[in-house]
Amino acid sequence: MQKSMRKLFSFVLILISSMFILVACGESAKGITKEDLENLVFEDGTFDYDEQLHSIYVDNIYEDQGVVITYIGNNVKLPGTYNVTAVIKYEELKVQKNAKIVINKLDSVLEAEEEQVFYLSNKNVELQYSLNNTKQEVKIFNEKGKEVTSADYSQLGTYKLELYAKGNTYYKESNHVFVTVKVIKSLFDVEFESQTYVADGTAKKLELKGELPSDYVVEYENVEGTEPGKYYGKAFIKNLNGEVIETRYAVLTIEVPADEAFDEYLETFFVDYLSGDQLSINIFCENPESFGFEHYDVGWYTFEAFNEEDIEHDLKIYEEALEELRAFKDANLNELQKSAYITIEKQLQYYVDYYSIEDVFFMQTLYIDQFGGYIADFATYMESYSLRTELEVQDIIDFINSTKDAFASYVKFANAKLEKGYGYSDFTLKEMRKFLKDILDQGDNYYLKDIINAKIDKVDFLTDEEKASYKDQVAKAISESFIVGVQALYDGLEPLIGTLAKEDEGYLTNYENGKEIYLLELKDLFGIDDFDIDEYIRKIDKELDTYTKQVTAAQDKIVGYYNITSWSQFDVVLNKNSIVTGTPEEMLVYLKEFAKTIVPELKSDPDIVVKEMDEASAKVSNAVAYYMKSALDNTGSEYITLNPVKLQASTNNTLLETLAHEGYPGHLYAYVFSKEAGLSNIATVMTSTAHGEGWATYVEIKLYEYAKSLSDDYKFDAVMDYYIANALSSFLLETRLDVGIHYEGWTEEQVADYMDNLGYNGDAAGEIVDLLIEMPATYAAYGYGKVVMNGIHQEAKNILGAFYDEIEFNAMVLSKGWTNLGILQDTYEAYMIDKCFECGIEYK
Repeated sequence: MQKSMRKLFSFVLILISSMFILVACGESAKGITKEDLENLVFEDGTFDYDEQLHSIYVDNIYEDQGVVITYIGNNVKLPGTYNVTAVIKYEELKVQKNAKIVINKLDSVLEAEEEQVFYLSNKNVELQYSLNNTKQEVKIFNEKGKEVTSADYSQLGTYKLELYAKGNTYYKESNHVFVTVKVIKSLFDVEFESQTYVADGTAKKLELKGELPSDYVVEYENVEGTEPGKYYGKAFIKNLNGEVIETRYAVLTIEVPADEAFDEYLETFFVDYLSGDQLSINIFCENPESFGFEHYDVGWYTFEAFNEEDIEHDLKIYEEALEELRAFKDANLNELQKSAYITIEKQLQYYVDYYSIEDVFFMQTLYIDQFGGYIADFATYMESYSLRTELEVQDIIDFINSTKDAFASYVKFANAKLEKGYGYSDFTLKEMRKFLKDILDQGDNYYLKDIINAKIDKVDFLTDEEKASYKDQVAKAISESFIVGVQALYDGLEPLIGTLAKEDEGYLTNYENGKEIYLLELKDLFGIDDFDIDEYIRKIDKELDTYTKQVTAAQDKIVGYYNITSWSQFDVVLNKNSIVTGTPEEMLVYLKEFAKTIVPELKSDPDIVVKEMDEASAKVSNAVAYYMKSALDNTGSEYITLNPVKLQASTNNTLLETLAHEGYPGHLYAYVFSKEAGLSNIATVMTSTAHGEGWATYVEIKLYEYAKSLSDDYKFDAVMDYYIANALSSFLLETRLDVGIHYEGWTEEQVADYMDNLGYNGDAAGEIVDLLIEMPATYAAYGYGKVVMNGIHQEAKNILGAFYDEIEFNAMVLSKGWTNLGILQDTYEAYMIDKCFECGIEYK
């Protein structure tokens, strides 16, 4: 029934509509015809945008006779073209007419002086221009058509810039204006620079260098001193009417003389620190006798059973060393001496705290780990052992022969750990044995034999017969000692598999004093006196969230530009956008040019040798590459070792980034810079990985920014942005999970949940936990070191603006070596106070 009613209703509507049409075709009884209505005028209207509503109307000459007009589409405001319909009705007559409203965008007029000169001594560079509206944003581009900010044209120099405002809803694209910006130091050709002197009882003074025009004079304030300290001086350049035309700022620093007694202490401490350790002496001293060392017997690190008396003995040694150092607590030390004092004090205090924890030695994953432990380290150090004399050739053989007992002793350590309740996990034992099996499969042909033989062949102080004899001894030592030691360890670890329950595999996480040890490791790593673990966690959480989102955004942009549908395609795009290709040596040429933009040039020019790990070590190593520090008295050669397994599937950019991180201007550059900076020997070798890794990661970021600066391809730039975001985010996840596991006691399930919530694959939680439980605080050096290093750079740029000098700033960052983050923060604060005064900027 309902269905029929609907049909009837539809029929009635059709009928009514038809009747209306029939009536509309006729004439009205009053004489106005449809033709009259059709002849009414309805014209288009054109307006300029003025933020008002606009409408158009029919010229209704019949309004007083009852003609009614309604409009559809009138009352529009924004620029554009709009269709307006006028529906005209008179009794039964109806006519529809159409017209358009056009609202024009306004002209955008940009004006700027063609040449603009800025005096850097007085103010920041703020490009001067005017636009006739506030609804558009003026964009600034360099000669390559790349958008820039004031930071890109605010250093001393001349810049060619193009300015215009892109069109928007309200305004047309503006005219393009070309401006030449000149940034000069001063209106006057004079210098007023900060100076540093050593106090010697005579007055020191800051003065303008150069001559002012005859109608200008200078007056000074606080520019002279005799006593050590900081003098924040001003030079007021005035005209003859006494008006200050320009104010110049500089800092007079008078340093205390070096404390001779403390310098002697540092030399003695350095010798005591390395005495008996022939391996370290070989690495750090090309001419050991000039440092006061003799030649010591060698032997690889061996575990020897010890008791409480041994621990107390070691503890007492460090306590006495700390007491000896603190005899200089109130000494009047200069800045480098203070830095060395703090570095040594924190290191000694760490050992005092370390040895005060019961069973601390057994809680560590010493000798044995999933990366090959001390056996992998042995090969690394033997590769790096320098053969400068025949004694050192004999050292190599003695080292190899010592491994028979040394490696076997690690089984004793593993059993002693187990007896104390700190056994190794099955995962660790199996991974270690897998590494040992790779060595055993090589047998007498272990790769190290060829490496050492090649080293022997290169020396010029042995006859051919002597070289042949030593090479025979090397072969015998590897066969009868090294391989035997590896076999003993391989066999000795097998019975230990299954002795530690799965739920007890967390190492520090499951130990009563584990949290205390973990915090001790963090504090030693950072060297921050008021370290707050809760604030540390909040900061890592924030940075991880921020940079993870940046990586995702960068990935999405590349996917959009290249229409990528798979990760394999993504990798292809990364490879196609290589910064530079070629051999590592060719890449280093590029990196040295890049380095000139962020660091001072070194006084020396060392030869950089790039080599590869052997396959067995490369397969288990967690490192993509490493840099081995050179001797303190060596300026000739530096070495970088690459992991061919890790790099095999990577892009050319990854290799370039690795060489920048480990080499130039990363670790290698920073270490050579510290050797040239006049630091004490002990301050040079006693380094902080948090500072070192933070610096090397910052180098990666600047590398990709440098590549962008040379590009005019927006797709290439998008790939560089991805690498920058990746460098900023890398190791932050491991850093956060590290503190979650070792301090907050996270289980594998909690690690998985955290990863899933952040957008990572929680299925990898088990592998992550296996990795991190053996490496407490290790990734913090990379993650938090990067956060601190990038943070001070960004803060300085924001505060200093046009006065920020990248090279000068990084010279400050590296001025005290790979120091701890606490000393870095203090050095940064002192620099910023002086720099901001010099620039006339208020600082905090």
